[in-house]
Amino acid sequence: MLDDEKREIADGVANDQYVFWLGSGISRERMPDLRDLAKRVLGTLQGLIVAGDPDCRFRKALNAVVVLAQPSPDEWARIDFDQEPASWPDYEALAARLVNNYSRMLNVTVDGEQPDFLLWNVLDAAHVYADPATEPDAEHLCLAALAIEGVASEMPTANWDNLIERAMQSLAGAQPVLRVVVAPNDVRWNRLRANLYKFHGCAQAALDDQGQFRGLLVARSSQINGWAAQNPVMAPFLINFIVTRPTLMLGLSAQDSNIQGLFATAQATMAWPWPSHPPAYAFSENALGADQEGLLQNVYHQDFSPSNRPQMEKEALVQAYAKPLLLALYLYVVTAKLKELIGIGAPGLTQNDRRMLHDGLEHARNFVADSVSPDAEIVGEMFAQFGRAVAMLRNGGLPDPANGIYSPITTEPLHRMPADMTLSGSGICQFAIASALIGLGLARGLWTAAKADLADDTSGAFVLDGRSGPAKFFFAASAQAAIRLNTNGLIADNDDAVIIHSHENPPPMPRYPRRAPGRTGLAKVRDVSIETLMGDGTDVEDLLARFRSRVAL
Repeated sequence: MLDDEKREIADGVANDQYVFWLGSGISRERMPDLRDLAKRVLGTLQGLIVAGDPDCRFRKALNAVVVLAQPSPDEWARIDFDQEPASWPDYEALAARLVNNYSRMLNVTVDGEQPDFLLWNVLDAAHVYADPATEPDAEHLCLAALAIEGVASEMPTANWDNLIERAMQSLAGAQPVLRVVVAPNDVRWNRLRANLYKFHGCAQAALDDQGQFRGLLVARSSQINGWAAQNPVMAPFLINFIVTRPTLMLGLSAQDSNIQGLFATAQATMAWPWPSHPPAYAFSENALGADQEGLLQNVYHQDFSPSNRPQMEKEALVQAYAKPLLLALYLYVVTAKLKELIGIGAPGLTQNDRRMLHDGLEHARNFVADSVSPDAEIVGEMFAQFGRAVAMLRNGGLPDPANGIYSPITTEPLHRMPADMTLSGSGICQFAIASALIGLGLARGLWTAAKADLADDTSGAFVLDGRSGPAKFFFAASAQAAIRLNTNGLIADNDDAVIIHSHENPPPMPRYPRRAPGRTGLAKVRDVSIETLMGDGTDVEDLLARFRSRVAL
């Protein structure tokens, strides 16, 4: 889909054009379901009722909550406030109806308690949404990786959880990549490569500093309806994003009135024309909901007509949920960057040769895509594999846990890469060319590929298996990285391995392996220089043949 009808959106992401608006859908499998929250409210309030007291404040609050579920007369007759709600015959139906009234439900007050009693005390939302035992899901890991790659620089979110922050900690360690904005004065902090705007508050911040951040947890209908007036700093800040950058909504239904109001105000300030390139609004959903359709009608109202509406909605709908879409976007972005690096490193390639190398990269990308699924454990391993390969390429060592497990291709989006003068001499361009050649070999059946064993420091970046058997592959962007592969004990002279050097092969050096010698025999390390291969001719068919000969597979 991203290669075809939604390519404009994919390219827009690769160029960091889109603002990622994030909703509860990206945390659906990690955070409580709204129906479960409604059940908790019903059960807790009922449990607090003082038996025999018709004026009990908790009975009064429970009644107000049940009213929001709009029971029929027959259902009312079956409700007994003196019995646990789970025993009510219509318990499930009532809880389901409260889902669409969750903000009104949480707006119900209890006499003598703070207005947020249901949220803070009954649901214990701060502890639930900041639970340190809750691990990031695939969506959070992919968002972190895209942010590290510099293509998800602006991320407003209505979510309270800190799963994106935890995913970033896992992938980037202590590196200053992510700025988190919760309170109005936080917008004054220096922007970083990625910026997360938690405009409905943050559970962890509320736990750490209840006095400052508890009141910023937005859940009640009164808060949502008055949000813009009560947030004179954050509201214009977010409106500016809508006016100046295309919108990609991920797991966000856009049903809250304050979100609808932001987009309506932005449209009144400076509307996006339709059509626009890339599309000004995109929704990651299986189908557009009523609130999303209404938003499109509002923001495109100047061009909205019965004849245009079907095409507008088709263009805006990215028919995939956030979990698979974000993984696909990550693979698309990395491949697009590698294609750009081929152009930077080998500007003299003919159009046909460049196309063939691009085809090799796409085949390698699809090979990876066929091997993974949007599961947190699998995605986490993929990022660990990728980070390991790039860390060895650049430094001749394994990733430093303090700096996370992931290392980006570049920290800049696609359109800024040609202006980065450090890329051409960094060795990363030759890595892109080698990756394309390996992908072409995979496409033609010259070899098969297997992932490295993360538990084995000596297993390389991956393994290729050809007619002569399997060999571990390493990459070295510089002579220093190549030397460190040996001194760090990642490779030994008698390993059946290939080192792909970005530049000229370094002169033979004394080996100082930190591990015992491996198996002995005829197998040995093969050193292959991409720079030397390219110097002997850039015709891709000939280049692939010479590459295959040098790697001896």
